Amino acid sequence: MNHPSDPKLEAEGVDNTRRRLTKAGLAAPAVLGVLASRPVLGQSLHNCTPSGHVSGFASANPNGTPCPTLGNPPSFFRAGTTNWPAGLYFINNNGGVRLFKNAPNGLGVLFADAYQRRQTSNNNITDANVWDVLAGCVINPTNGNCRPGSVLEARSGFYPDLTLGQEAVAACMNALLYHPARFPISPQQVVGMFNNVVRFGGLDEVASNAFWNAAEVTEYFRSLHGA
Repeated sequence: MNHPSDPKLEAEGVDNTRRRLTKAGLAAPAVLGVLASRPVLGQSLHNCTPSGHVSGFASANPNGTPCPTLGNPPSFFRAGTTNWPAGLYFINNNGGVRLFKNAPNGLGVLFADAYQRRQTSNNNITDANVWDVLAGCVINPTNGNCRPGSVLEARSGFYPDLTLGQEAVAACMNALLYHPARFPISPQQVVGMFNNVVRFGGLDEVASNAFWNAAEVTEYFRSLHGA
C-alpha cells in the first residue's frame, strides 16, 4: 500500500478517519498505514481491517464486505456460554469461565489485568472473569443477570470505560470463531490492541509513528458487528 507524502493527501486521510472513527467527537490523531505482521485476507475484507479503515477503504470500496455483518455483538455472547468459542474456559473437569486476565487460553497472549469486582458492602476485591467484562457488570452465572451489591470496575491506572473491555471480549470471541475466513483480525491482534490502549494514555501503533487511542480501538471493534 502506498503511503502518501503529499501534505494535502495526508490531511484528507486524517479528516476521513476522524469522520469514521470519532463519531462521538474524539480528537485523537488519525492513523495511516498498514499494520505490521497482519495476515493477508480476501480482498472483500480489506475494507474492514484497521489499515482499511484508516486508508479510506471502509467507505471507498463498494465491493467490500459490510463490516457490521462480520461478527456478533457483546449482547449475543452475554446471553450465555453455549455459543462461546473454545479457549475461554478453565481447563479442568468442572469447566467454568476463565478469569479475564488469564484468557484466552492457548493463544500465547493474555489480556491485561485491567478489571476487578468490588463488593459494595465491604469493598472486598476479587478478579473479574470473561463473562463479567463482556456484560459490563458482575454476572450471576446461574441466570446471566448482574449481581446486586457488586460492581465491575477498572483497576487503578487503567482506562475506566468498561465498553473497551466489552468490545474486546466480543471481538476476541468473533475472531476465535470466524478468523480468517470472515473476520478481519485474529484473536492475538484483538488482545494486543486492547493491551496497548487499556492503560491511561496507551496507544496502539498501527504503523510507524501512527497510533489509535482507547476510544478509537473501541470504535473499531464496534464497527465489526451489528447492534
